[in-house]
Amino acid sequence: SSNLPQDAEKILVPLPEVHTAINSERESYDRLLLLMLQGSTDLKNSEDDLVGLRGTLEAVFAESKEKDKIQANDSKLIMQLSKKLETLLMDNEDLRDQNENLNHRIITLENEKVGVYET
Repeated sequence: SSNLPQDAEKILVPLPEVHTAINSERESYDRLLLLMLQGSTDLKNSEDDLVGLRGTLEAVFAESKEKDKIQANDSKLIMQLSKKLETLLMDNEDLRDQNENLNHRIITLENEKVGVYET
C-alpha cells in the first residue's frame, strides 16, 4: 500500500548526506520562521496604524458634529436677531410717524394760539 519500493528498508544512506539534508531543511525552516516573524511584526504595525487612523477619524467626526451644532445655533441666533431688527425698524418707523404728527400738532396749536392773540 506504501509508495516506497519493497526493498526500502535495505537502502542505506550515508550519514553525512542525512546531516546535509537535515541542515538544509533547518535553514529553510529558519528562513520561514524569520519571514513569519517579520510578517507578524508588519501586521502588528499595520493594525496599530489602523487603530490610530480610526481614532483620528472618530475625532474628526466629533469635531465636525460639534461644528454643525455651533453652525445650527449661529443660524438660529441670526434668525432671532433678524426678527428683532425687523421689529426695531418697524417701531422706529412708528415713532418717526408719531413724532411727525406731534410736530404738526405743535405747529397747529402755535398757529391757533397766534391766531387767538391776534383777534
